Amino acid sequence: MATDSWSDAVGMSGAQRTIAPIVAMTSIRGIAAWWVVFYHFRIEMYPLMGAALTRIYSYGYLAVDLFFELSGFVICLNYGARFGNFAWREYGRFMGLRLGRIYPLHITVLMLFLLNPLAIHYFAHAAADSARYDPVYFILSIFLLQNWGFTNGIAWNYPAWSISTELAAYLLFPVIMQVCGVAARRAWGIGALIAVLLGGIAVCADFVGGLNRAIQSFGLVRCILEFSIGAALASLYSSGLRFTPRQADVLTLAAVAVAAAFCLTDIPDYLLLPTGFFVLLCALTTPQGTLSRLLSLRAFELLGLISYSTYLVHVFAKDWVKFLLVKPGIPVVVYTLAYVVITLVASIILYRTIEVPGRSLFRNLLVRRA
Repeated sequence: MATDSWSDAVGMSGAQRTIAPIVAMTSIRGIAAWWVVFYHFRIEMYPLMGAALTRIYSYGYLAVDLFFELSGFVICLNYGARFGNFAWREYGRFMGLRLGRIYPLHITVLMLFLLNPLAIHYFAHAAADSARYDPVYFILSIFLLQNWGFTNGIAWNYPAWSISTELAAYLLFPVIMQVCGVAARRAWGIGALIAVLLGGIAVCADFVGGLNRAIQSFGLVRCILEFSIGAALASLYSSGLRFTPRQADVLTLAAVAVAAAFCLTDIPDYLLLPTGFFVLLCALTTPQGTLSRLLSLRAFELLGLISYSTYLVHVFAKDWVKFLLVKPGIPVVVYTLAYVVITLVASIILYRTIEVPGRSLFRNLLVRRA
């Protein structure tokens, strides 16, 4: 999940980065989060949506690849200049800010999931799924280590696997920035680096059978490579690369063409979608582009602001809607609407009561120490 923010860099050397937010980047995060929301409920919604929409939502796992590239872009843009020369103090502040961004909400939702096996134990006829509620996986999740190759699958709060891999990308961030810095010394260097990274994703994904396979092992590599693609794009952007509105619209059409080619052919996801998302992000760097102006609408921006909460809480909402409402005699529209409303309301509540205060707490502690 893209856990990026345009205002998290307070406390780095006691100053705040002065990077103007690209609103469309925030908005696309919200749309992608809801793509994942419907992806995880597509089977329950099938009678309501039909085959066409179900197929679209069945690709929702690809939103994670967009999240990784987007996260690399925004985080590099916010913090990249601080790592031209490595300093442990800056690195510690960076990690503190990133943990403040992801951890308070993650641990809160993880603790909510303890209600699931308890409810199954006391109120259900069948025992709780031992693989889904594996205690070792839970302990690893507390430390965000659950997707570093120590497990045989994903459990508890499924989407949090990507937060675990993002932590690894944060730990490697100085290395990623050094690689981008070396590549940027030549005019063609960043382009070559992006091509190598895209090729690396294709080779690794082909080995495991697709982007959504072997998440417990390939997910870590998938995140670091795609995060690095976003960071490389940010390096180009920081060096002055800009697209005209017309060029941005052409890039948008190219991204749509890539998506159409994926949907209408049998070309593997790893050969098209990481490149398509990269092209899409290139288009969104131009605020005057048609898509960027559309995504700058306040409603889309608000969905983006609460998207991290949406991403982490929606499976918990799904579980309880299935516990209580998905049963014979209850119309599909009722439990689908309940799922959407509960996810949205829970996202707003968690954003205001956990996510923002938690982020502010970590930031204030770092500012005081600085």
